[in-house]
Amino acid sequence: MNVEYSKPFLKAVDKLSGKVLSSVLDMIREVKNANGIDEITNCKKLIAYKSVYRIRIGDYRAFFIFHVKIVDDTVKFEYLVSRGEAYDKKVQSELRKKDK
Repeated sequence: MNVEYSKPFLKAVDKLSGKVLSSVLDMIREVKNANGIDEITNCKKLIAYKSVYRIRIGDYRAFFIFHVKIVDDTVKFEYLVSRGEAYDKKVQSELRKKDK
């Protein structure tokens, strides 16, 4: 799959270190090598959205928008937040804006 990253996602990754950073990088590799959403470990579609998914990485949640195009599948990682922030109204509101 093709992978794109938003600025907030990249900023969150820059702040990570150690085991969490390693887990995030492994997850990104797994997404790039996957042929479909069903091949991504700990990936769930969020019910209230058209194309927003989340991947559980320990105490963190990576939210991404999956766009299916005629030529290729593209995953755009939007946010990487701690579990406590993941379902906060602000994050959910931002995801709704991007879910088109």
